[in-house]
Formats: sequence, structure tokens, C-alpha cells
Amino acid sequence: MPDIAQADAPDRLFVHIRDIDREGTRPVVGARVRYTPERQPDGCWRAVRVAAVGIAASRTPRRRDAHRPARSGPRLLMPTALVGWVALLAQAMTNARLPWLALVALAGLNLLTFVVYALDKHAARRGSRRTPEAHLHLLELLGGWPAGALAQQVLRHKRAKPDYRRAFAAMIALHLLALAAWTFA
Repeated sequence: MPDIAQADAPDRLFVHIRDIDREGTRPVVGARVRYTPERQPDGCWRAVRVAAVGIAASRTPRRRDAHRPARSGPRLLMPTALVGWVALLAQAMTNARLPWLALVALAGLNLLTFVVYALDKHAARRGSRRTPEAHLHLLELLGGWPAGALAQQVLRHKRAKPDYRRAFAAMIALHLLALAAWTFA
């Protein structure tokens, strides 16, 4: 039931998790809620200031850290991958398998990867056309995964998607395997 009735608002509205009242009980599927309908700049409607009413609300209070994504894997996985990557690059340089110019190209690729992540985050906020995840994974596979990891932390982007995080870890592993094969072949 809306707090303020809007004549042209639809009966069913989109609700973003951030618009649910944090002080009250968190509503469950099928619960009656109180909300304010709001038209977004793109013309779509959404419910804001959402709060559960009646007895159908969840009985457990919301955890304060519920908005944080679950960690996928140990905390040392990324630093270990970075150390291994730098060691493989150094070994490839020592073995003359990798020219110095390749490091410049790799730095440019990482800069490009960070920019593409930032543009995708911006597009997600605006609701406009997004960068396909396959393109992000290709950049990571080619060697831009350190910038991808940094962008995920700094921009808070793609961190809460378990499927994406698994594919991201696979891109890191594939890149490191390919670099190791190239270095020691």
C-alpha cells in the first residue's frame, strides 16, 4: 500500500534493496509493505522508503553487513596471484622470452581494463547499455586481470556476482597458466 497515492503509478513496482527501511524488520516475499512510488528520470516507476507492515514481516532483524558481498576464496588468493604473475613476468624477461615493450603494452592493457570497468559501472548506474561480461573477461584473460581486481575493489563493481567472480578467477588461472607455458617452453 503506497504512502502517497500516484494516479498513474502501476500496482507492482521495482524495489531496490537499498530502499528498504533498515531500522524495521525486513519484509519477506508476500509481505504487506508500505512505500512511496517514485518516477525515475528514465520514466520507470520504483518503490522507495519501503517498510514491512503487519505480521508477515520477517522476525529477524537485518544484519548490518548484509549488503557486503560474500568473500569467494581465501584472502591471500589475489596477493599470491599477483606475486606469481610478477615472478613469471620477471622470469620471462630474464629468459628473453618477453621484450620490454611487452611490459608497456601490458601496462596499457591494464589501464584500458580499468577504464572499461569504470565505463561499465557508469552505464550500470545510468541504466544505459553495458559492456558484455565476455569483453571484460577477455581483457582479464589477456593480462588485464590486476586492473580488473583493482577496479572491483575501488569501484565496487562486479563484486557481488558469484558467477562473475568464478569466471574472473578462471581468467586469472588461465592467464597465469599461459604465461607459465610461454615462459618455460
